[in-house]
Amino acid sequence: MRKFRSLLGAVSFLAASGMAAHADVIVAANSAAFGNGPIGAFNFTTGSPVNSFVPDGAFDSNNGRGLAMTLDRYFYTELLGGFGATDMIRIAPYNNGLGGADIGSFANPAPGQGVQALAFGAAGLYVLTGYPNSTPTVWVLNGVTGALVGGPITLQGADPGMDGFTVLPDGSFLGNLGDALNQYTHWDATGTNTGNNFSVPNCGGATGVDIAPDGGSLYFMCDFGSFVQTDFLGNFIAKIDAPGGAWEDIAIQQQFVCTDPNGCVPDDGEEQHQTLTVAPDPRVHATHVELEQAFAFYREVEG
Repeated sequence: MRKFRSLLGAVSFLAASGMAAHADVIVAANSAAFGNGPIGAFNFTTGSPVNSFVPDGAFDSNNGRGLAMTLDRYFYTELLGGFGATDMIRIAPYNNGLGGADIGSFANPAPGQGVQALAFGAAGLYVLTGYPNSTPTVWVLNGVTGALVGGPITLQGADPGMDGFTVLPDGSFLGNLGDALNQYTHWDATGTNTGNNFSVPNCGGATGVDIAPDGGSLYFMCDFGSFVQTDFLGNFIAKIDAPGGAWEDIAIQQQFVCTDPNGCVPDDGEEQHQTLTVAPDPRVHATHVELEQAFAFYREVEG
């Protein structure tokens, strides 16, 4: 059986070796709307829409916000009544972008607060809470059971309106400095702000952000209607239009499924899988150094 090390190790190996995934990159976004806001999927490689659906949670005047995506399912959140708290983290089938009725849910780790962003990382499903009035705080959940496995981690100095957030391969965090603000900064894994602010090129307002499955680039939602890809030095790579919604948080389709009772596992087409672990990988230090150099470059460019 094919052996899998940690998800973080796999990402670090691909990025370090220069290997590129041959599969098309599928991106998705959750729409801000006062009811009936869709989740839409797009093929970034071809620039074409895949499919969209209105999830169960987008009832009444609920406002779509957080999103994460694997090969088999969506994880998404809504702000109740427009800009209220999030009742739960909802799970829907991916179904080639067509979605479907909710198939499960996780408890909101910060009851009474909005969950404005979701992202997968080495330790599990990262959940950002605090919208609209509390300091953004990171929690980590098991992607299968929803059990709390990490956090809370308070992002020092972060604005409660932050609506762009992701976790980087070394366990640090990237987020914007306010609601739809095209100004991003960096926090280490403890929530300490390390500075190195930067803006996304070819982009006005910016919301969601996620990292490519190979760990080699970043994707941003710009002006609520287009995806922009950059490298870690801020160099523009590509852009596609994304009609059909006022898009907030985004998700890059992660190359694993969340069905094994012990955790999320790669989908290798075999009957058995080895569960992803979260053990540190010796190559992560180099990745961390590279990221710090990249963010230092951003700050220099921004002046």
